[in-house]
Amino acid sequence: MLGMQPAISARGVSKSFGRQRVLDSLTVDIPSGVTYCLLGPNGSGKTTFIRAIVRLLHLDGGELSVLGRPVSRVDEIYSKIGYMTQHKALYPDLTVQENMEFYAGLYGLKKQQRVDRIGELLKMVDLSEHRGRLAGALSGGMYQRLSLACTLIHQPQLLLLDEPTVGVDPRLRQTFWEYFNRLAGEGKTVLITTHLMDEAEKCQRVGYMRAGRMAAQGTPEEILRLAGLKPVLKLWLAEPERDAAQLLAQGYEIDVVGGVVQVRLESHAQIKEVLSNVSPLDMRLAEPKLEEAFLRLSEAA
Repeated sequence: MLGMQPAISARGVSKSFGRQRVLDSLTVDIPSGVTYCLLGPNGSGKTTFIRAIVRLLHLDGGELSVLGRPVSRVDEIYSKIGYMTQHKALYPDLTVQENMEFYAGLYGLKKQQRVDRIGELLKMVDLSEHRGRLAGALSGGMYQRLSLACTLIHQPQLLLLDEPTVGVDPRLRQTFWEYFNRLAGEGKTVLITTHLMDEAEKCQRVGYMRAGRMAAQGTPEEILRLAGLKPVLKLWLAEPERDAAQLLAQGYEIDVVGGVVQVRLESHAQIKEVLSNVSPLDMRLAEPKLEEAFLRLSEAA
């Protein structure tokens, strides 16, 4: 759905708190129908940007539109937006079920729709057996899971999730990501902030913020290429120097480290080509990581 109108479009967006510039002429388009991961160190402006999208703060300058409307009119489409904040937004004296009922009522879900939706979401976040527990008595991870379920209750078109998987175990994180991908497949947009690089690698598109600006964005593969990173095929060979010279003559990028021949690949298709030239005793493929890419991009900025 990359040809559709962007779910969020920012042009030269700026915001300062006193003398601190938090958003500095930020420009970005977040497509509709994708999972989009917003990365960056603490203080890079990620949460401020999300708060600006739902108009919890007023910008100093620039243009920002959300689901085709200027941010000044975002209140008209609140029913199409789900926002999961880092701060605790549930009612601690209400049970899991009562919190879900409250949010379902806010968005006008009818009785049977409410029953079905609450049941579906509590199963997804693995809280079906905890309906009667007070939200204030939940562990940190369980609270996060309930908060996500409440955010999803009205099936929003745009999901803004500020570090939604903090404290959530790996098994449930995988369930969440399957759900997020399903939503994107239905044409919904899921914007997620995270510090976890393995989560960023699950997203269809990634944006890296630094000092209030977008330092780099694209698919994970595009980010890796932008940083000059490539897969490396490590080869253990009987005669590494001879075979390295042969591969070098064939035009491959070669390093020999500790007797191991390392071939930097343009694509995975080259593996077969390399193996047609040499017969390794053993081999391993080292994939580049987004974390290394962002470190390089930060140093170059």
